[in-house]
Amino acid sequence: MKLNLRSVDLNLLPVFAAVVEERQLSRAADRLGMSQPAVSAALQRLRLTVDDPLFIRQRSGLQPTPRADALYEQIRAGLDQLVAALDPAPAFDPTNAERTFRIIAVDYLESLALGPLMARLRTESETVGVRTLPQAEGWQQWLLAAQADFAFDTQLPEDSRLSGQLVGTEELAVVARRGHPDITETLSLDQFLAAEHVVLPERERRTLPLDQILGKPGWNRRIGAHVVQYSSLLSVASSSDLIATVPRRLALRLASFLSLQVLPFPVPVSPVAVYLIWPEAMAKDPAHQWFKQRLLAALPFDGCG
Repeated sequence: MKLNLRSVDLNLLPVFAAVVEERQLSRAADRLGMSQPAVSAALQRLRLTVDDPLFIRQRSGLQPTPRADALYEQIRAGLDQLVAALDPAPAFDPTNAERTFRIIAVDYLESLALGPLMARLRTESETVGVRTLPQAEGWQQWLLAAQADFAFDTQLPEDSRLSGQLVGTEELAVVARRGHPDITETLSLDQFLAAEHVVLPERERRTLPLDQILGKPGWNRRIGAHVVQYSSLLSVASSSDLIATVPRRLALRLASFLSLQVLPFPVPVSPVAVYLIWPEAMAKDPAHQWFKQRLLAALPFDGCG
């Protein structure tokens, strides 16, 4: 007849395992925080359940019977799995982790942070990977649906299910190719407005409200090209007479390679905030916390990590 698991007190199994491992009732009791009579009573109940004496008293201690040895081998792994599953803060071992973390980020952050991040990760793990995702419409839902682990944005989320922290600020700069016919080392507001621009329309609406910054109602830039990546802004500016407004760190990183001038923005402008955002539901996940620390340390902003 098959045993009905509901009739078995599963609390007896950790007691049994402790006695097998300690071979003495007193040591097992100390380890479990129980009295010796309570351990003895638990063993007696388990003996009745499995219909076996389980242990034979010898000078060296309690010797498991063959039935006890077999039972121990069968339940030990199961007990370890239960502890791991129910532990509120299970350990994360990056050396054996097969996990890819997904980050919603524009190519600006890919260019500046992904290389240093991968270098840091590889000092601890050969198996943890990273995948960047574009910041498309509705990206917040990707975080909430566990389709992404982190995101970067210039505003804190309004959804209480998302958490965020300021990780740095970015200054704006204007780039023009070296040898530009009208712009050399300095840039006035009139030159800025007169030049032809390559722009990121969607990105500028979120991070660079130029009408407000310049405080000049009705002014218009001459838009020559629309692109979708920061790196394209730099590329177009380097090989034409169009200019571009870009994050200063990215401009400085690539200016020499692309033969670009990096010029201050022509009017005072406050730095743009950069926030790291993640789902609140993942805040206590050890793997998530581990990766977040490495991500912060890899960012190019002062004071991060």
